[in-house]
This record gives sequence, structure tokens and C-alpha cells, in this order.
Amino acid sequence: MNRLNFIHIMYFIGTAVALSFCALVPCIAQEAASTLSGVVLDIEGKPIAGFTINLSPVFQMSKTDENGAFTFTDVPDGPVQIMIPPQFGKTEKPTLNLEPGHELVSIKIGGITLYQGRHPPFGGINFAVKPGSDLKNIEVTVRPRMRIRARVVFKDKKPLTNASIATVITGNGTWSNITTTDSEGYFVHYIDNNGDPADYTVSVKHKGLSAKPEQFALEAGGHHDDLVLTLDGVAPPATAPTQSKSSKASLPNLLRKLTGGSTPPDKPASTQTNRPALTTQEQRRGEVEQGQVKTRGTSTTTRTQQKRPPSEPNTWAVNPANGHAYKRIRCGNLKDAKNRAAAEGAYLVAINDEAEQKWLLGLFGNHLYWIGLSDAEKEGEWVWQNGEPLTYTNWGPTHSFPRSSLSPDQKDSAVMTFIDGQWHAVGPGDLLWRTTRYAILEKADVSNSSPAEQK
Repeated sequence: MNRLNFIHIMYFIGTAVALSFCALVPCIAQEAASTLSGVVLDIEGKPIAGFTINLSPVFQMSKTDENGAFTFTDVPDGPVQIMIPPQFGKTEKPTLNLEPGHELVSIKIGGITLYQGRHPPFGGINFAVKPGSDLKNIEVTVRPRMRIRARVVFKDKKPLTNASIATVITGNGTWSNITTTDSEGYFVHYIDNNGDPADYTVSVKHKGLSAKPEQFALEAGGHHDDLVLTLDGVAPPATAPTQSKSSKASLPNLLRKLTGGSTPPDKPASTQTNRPALTTQEQRRGEVEQGQVKTRGTSTTTRTQQKRPPSEPNTWAVNPANGHAYKRIRCGNLKDAKNRAAAEGAYLVAINDEAEQKWLLGLFGNHLYWIGLSDAEKEGEWVWQNGEPLTYTNWGPTHSFPRSSLSPDQKDSAVMTFIDGQWHAVGPGDLLWRTTRYAILEKADVSNSSPAEQK
């Protein structure tokens, strides 16, 4: 596979993740196009000009003007995701895997702030749009990612170009990577560890050669771009390049297209956008609903001893249909989830109709969640933790998750799964019992929530 195709494929993996989100979350048929407009800000609240953001699954790009303003038109109703693609220009150079040099911190829409739930390069913020909406004054906050850019050279100062290398980077965590140098011998490593400053060490190995570890300090949000790692050997005889001149020549055009830039005069930019249709059974309630993709992944990176990301943002979202507030938490087990709910004057979620179920999926996305359903008091008589009667169910097929040796009377609790939000009864020892580490909390009294958290 030549490098052009490799770059092309790596970048579009991010869009594939966004599309897979819509494959899992129920989507709704487009009835009227919507618009989204707002401003991109840095962490100090200052507008950023010339910054590109992406709206998926339509893969629509918008570049901010001199005031940091952006606009998306013809936005489909249902789940969408705002992501940050690589920014190519004076301050950011392309890397082989096309990772963005910035990360999305939050999106503020009205009185609700939605937070990033996943690290770049594929992290984004999901929400849903009511058909025909005109959402204005959206605030998208971004920040630079901590970055190390190093050049690998031989003892004779010749760069190690277009080669696979093994790197070990230590600081606030340890990262063992297999990466590739570019045509000038450079590679880039981004650090997603909550922006904590630390002393870092980088070492490199390549075909029996190694470079002495170099140590340096890196501040929060900082860049270290002048690192040179010298291998303990000389460069081998030159070999014929594996990439054709035509591929190299077409790379700038590809980058311009991916980031919304202009194309050369002989190839005018296309103004058409191919947008896949979204379907579902019912229109979502509410004008803005959030969901978060929580599966973390890096294709070639193994991380050990890395600092855990911050806990879930301490925010509640209010469902306009019933006025109740909802919140997703990370928990150790069912008991921990119940204890944390009680500490916040809440309870594990009680889902009373299909509209509420769909609203929750749009808000939090498909995942494994503890819900407040139990038949512990009387076998076969399922009731909600808050005492509400069971008026709606979304049970999945009995044998969807067959790894269970428990009888039905041993399964007294329930989990909402990542398959269309289907519910499954579980008991101690079940696979889902052991692997469910999130819960959805609900409370009817939202007076304890701050105004910014209420819709």
C-alpha cells in the first residue's frame, strides 16, 4: 500500500467511528434541514480564526472566519458529531497518521455544555438535532495537544526516512509505540494525559540500532519540536524509493480537500456534498441531545502505567419532556452505582416510555449501563428503584448474551446494553455483571443543579 492510500485510510477511520455511532444509535428520517452556527474558542475564551471543524456523518467541513465564526448548513436531523481534523497551515504540519494537533474540549449549546468523552484522533462530541432547527451561538472550545516532534538520524547525520521504528516515551505514563518516520526523518507523538507538565524521556530502536534516551521538560499544552535522536550506526546504502512521484504530487491536493482548503486552479473545488440518509421510527424529543463515544483505541499504541482520564464531567442534562435531570457516571459495580446515586439525591434511571429511551440513547450513546430495574423483592415482578411501576420494556432476546450459568431467579438486576439499548437481566457472575462500569442516574428534583446545567 503506498503512503497516499495509507494516509487516506487512516484519516477516514475517524469518520468511520462517527458513522458506526449512527449505526448503533437509532436515527430519524430527515424532514427538514437544520443549520448550526457559532464560534471556535481557545481555552481562554478567545476566538480562533482559520480553524477547521468537521461535522459527521455528512463529513461537512467549516473553516472559521476572522472572528472565529463557523456555519454548517443542510444538517440532517438525528445524531451528528463535531470532530477536529488536522489543521494544515503555518502552525501545524501534516503527520503520516494525520492526527489533529488540537483536541475538542467542550461544546456549549444554550445552557448545556457537552464535554469530550474520548481522546483524539477519533474523539468527538455527539448530539442530536431536531428537524428544522436553527442553532446559533454555539461555542466550540478547543486546545492544543501536548506534542513531541523528533528527528531520527544516523551517526553520519543522515536522516532515517520512511522507516518503521520502535519508540518508548516516559513521563506521566509510559507509551510503547511502533511508528513511521516521514520523508525527512521526523515522527510526532501526541500526549493525552490531561495536560500535566512533566519531564519526558524518548528512546528509539531500528533494526538493531538504538538512540540514547533524551530527557526534557514539557509544560501543559506545550510542544517540544526540536528533539534529535541519533542512532548508534551509520546509514545503509540508499535504496529506490517506494512511493511514486505521482503519489507525492497528489498529497497536497488530498490535504486541501480533507481540511476544506482551496484546490489548485486547474482543479476547482467541488461544492457538492454527498450525505447519507438517516432513518429511525420516531422523531427525537428536545432540540439538542448529547451522546458520547467511549471506546478508546489507538491502532498501533500500547499504553502502560498511563494516568487515567478525568472522571465524568459533573453535569446534569434536563429532559424537556419530563423535567427530570440525568447524568452518566463511571462506577465500579452495581453497589457503587447505587451508593453514588444516593449520595447525589438521585436513583438509577427509570425508563418509562420509548421516547425517554431514545432520548437517553441520543444523550449518552450506546454502552453498557446499570439501570434501576429489579425483581429482587418478588421473582418475575420487575419494578424501578424509585418505586415507579413498569410501564415500558425494551428486553432483548434471552440468548443474546449466552455466557450465563445462572437461572432466571438468580438474575435480579438489569443492564441496558449497546445493542439498540436493549435490556438484559443479570446476576452476580454474569459477563455483563462483571463488565458494566457505567450507570445512568436520574432525579426528578433538579433544584440542586446549577442553572448552566438545566435546559
